[in-house]
Amino acid sequence: MNRVFGTYTLILSRDSSWRFSVAGWFARLVRSTSGISTILLVVSYTHSYAIAGAVGAAIVLGIGVASTLWSRATDRFGQARVLPVAIVTLALASTLLVVVVVTGAPRATWFIAAFVLGAVSLDSGSLVRARWAGILTDAGERHNALALESVGDELSFVIGPPLVTVLATVVNPVLGFAVGVGITIAGQVALLAQRSTTPPVVRAAAEPFSLRTLLPRGVLPVLPIYLGVGVTFGALDVTSVAVGRSVGTPALAGLLVGAYSLGSVIAGIAFGPLSARWRASTRMLSTAIAFALVIPVLMLFTNAGVLAAFIVLGGLVTSPVLISGASFIQDQVESHRLTEALAWPAVGLSAGVVLGSAVSGILIDDGTAYSGFLITTAGGAIVGLAGVASALVLRSLRPL
Repeated sequence: MNRVFGTYTLILSRDSSWRFSVAGWFARLVRSTSGISTILLVVSYTHSYAIAGAVGAAIVLGIGVASTLWSRATDRFGQARVLPVAIVTLALASTLLVVVVVTGAPRATWFIAAFVLGAVSLDSGSLVRARWAGILTDAGERHNALALESVGDELSFVIGPPLVTVLATVVNPVLGFAVGVGITIAGQVALLAQRSTTPPVVRAAAEPFSLRTLLPRGVLPVLPIYLGVGVTFGALDVTSVAVGRSVGTPALAGLLVGAYSLGSVIAGIAFGPLSARWRASTRMLSTAIAFALVIPVLMLFTNAGVLAAFIVLGGLVTSPVLISGASFIQDQVESHRLTEALAWPAVGLSAGVVLGSAVSGILIDDGTAYSGFLITTAGGAIVGLAGVASALVLRSLRPL
């Protein structure tokens, strides 16, 4: 126990790093709440899970398209210049989405507004990870910092979805949506205020266009794994809302997502320090196979109470996969493209969520509330197959 928590205490004491880590946690909350809060908002006005899932997927698609552009701009111009733009555009875009849905504007505007909201949602997690890389020099400590931030990612899903779901179902769907956005903006402002830990801008010579200029070193081998995890995430969001409504307890949706993420938090806390000295290929192979074996189990349960208990197991095999991928990318990437490289996992996750949300919504409308778990199973299969392939590739690469 001391080995685990002592490791985190050590790195959090470096240069008051706990301050930017905490601010970064609040700053990333919209990434965990925008999907489910949008689904709840749209379902309340359309009563269609297919439409709600598609609008939620448009947000994630926007994230996937623009995420690396934001991070590339951050590497080039610095966090102090990019964060103010992100804060203002997030406030405007989220307001636009609520207005077009509530006023019953043409459906096309819903998808446009949702895409714009995703496109202006800065990946605050990659900004925090870049700050860690700037103050830690030991590879093991960097891996542990990435594990800590992955735990933070999952903790946002433990707290965020239940919070906005309760507000949306008990008070008003607009309030649930607005709270997630408001907390994120407050966190980004706090992150902006901490200038001393901002990574310096590293200038690099221009390179001719190639696959490498598009994808930083280390990204391509693990990108399919993030795609599969994203498929699972997207299907889980939509299916959780459907299951909650089918049993007459809409708030159950947030609890199911939160239970999944609770398991991921627990696993992430332990996995970071315990796997710090493992080979990258060993981490990737073992965690991907575990994910592929456990996730399909969720489709075996049709009792909401039993599902809520067992869904924690899905979380236990999730954060180790995400930590392993991010750690490998950080070891491989050039320093002047670090923030950009650490944003690419969000692109893979986003693409997967688009697929998972859209397809599971269609299956639920044509089947039962539990039909979406067929897609979570497909996500598990993608991760398992991609993990085996990626591990073979990883063994042939060496850190910079």
